[in-house]
Amino acid sequence: MGGHYTGGAAPHLASPSLRDKAIVDTPDHRDPLRRFRWLAVVTLVASLALVALGGAVRATDSGLACPTWPGCFSAGDFVPALQLNVWLEHSHRLVAGAVGLAIAALLVWAIARFRHQRGVLLATVAAAVLVNVQAALGALVVLRLLQAELVTAHLGMAMLVVACLAYLVVSAGRGQAQPDASRRDLGLARTSMLVTGLCFVQILVGGHVTGLAAGLAYTDFPLMGGAVFPEITSEREAFHAAHRFLAYALVLAVAYLCARAARYRREHPAAPSRSVRLPLWAAGLVVIQVGIGVGNLYSGTSWLTVIPHLAVASWIWVVLVLGTMHAYRDAEPAAAASGSRDESDRQLVNR
Repeated sequence: MGGHYTGGAAPHLASPSLRDKAIVDTPDHRDPLRRFRWLAVVTLVASLALVALGGAVRATDSGLACPTWPGCFSAGDFVPALQLNVWLEHSHRLVAGAVGLAIAALLVWAIARFRHQRGVLLATVAAAVLVNVQAALGALVVLRLLQAELVTAHLGMAMLVVACLAYLVVSAGRGQAQPDASRRDLGLARTSMLVTGLCFVQILVGGHVTGLAAGLAYTDFPLMGGAVFPEITSEREAFHAAHRFLAYALVLAVAYLCARAARYRREHPAAPSRSVRLPLWAAGLVVIQVGIGVGNLYSGTSWLTVIPHLAVASWIWVVLVLGTMHAYRDAEPAAAASGSRDESDRQLVNR
């Protein structure tokens, strides 16, 4: 009667942190969002492939191989002549159309079945709006003969579409019980968000470097024109230098993010391993990206380096976006609150 409880762990006495973990780690094959999530994953992968294909278009100077829009050589020309440059550009449009249709399917599905899930619905609507804006910018890029500002905006919009799809992948995943936001340790999540923002700025600047054909404004490395801080005499040199300085900043920022993630995992041992794994993936990709960037200089911006440079940039972006979203969803209660709560659980069990 008055002794300690010695049987198996009673479900109603398990600590909230263990309950949360069980909710996260137990797959529910009856979850109606499961198939929706798989379509979001496929669309996300297709969007990343589209970014790489866009890099191939730019690297091979195929951006104006189809001089009209939406058809190639006329408004209704959707099966143009079999020429490499023409089909690179035309394939980019076809894949973009497929991604747009997939996002439209997600939108209809979300409205029909998941209206009650506000995050899923809003992210799907945002993706649908952004992909249409991106298509309009793509048309303007062709009609305005690859104007640098439009090229940059087109790339930035693509990254925002990718971010919306990544959000769908996370939010349509397995359910998770969230503790009160006022008691959560959001340090890692906020750090990750800042690093992700820096990555977005770097991608925009890199896109503008491409639009200005400024990739070889300085050809030496690690110096620029023989100086750490070169004399800037043109817009091309300014954006090239900014791109390099931002690259250095991103290397340091991702390194700090990895250290912050390691500390967070030590403070919260129950946190998912992805809290460290995703920042480490980002760090590895950043190292590869720096190597490809240097290769760009020594190859004379060959397509062999330009294409992977843009592709890897998009991978860094999506890994950081996923890391930020998961960091907010997985945020453990602050140490003091967590300790107090666990102590309360232990006292309850011992009564």
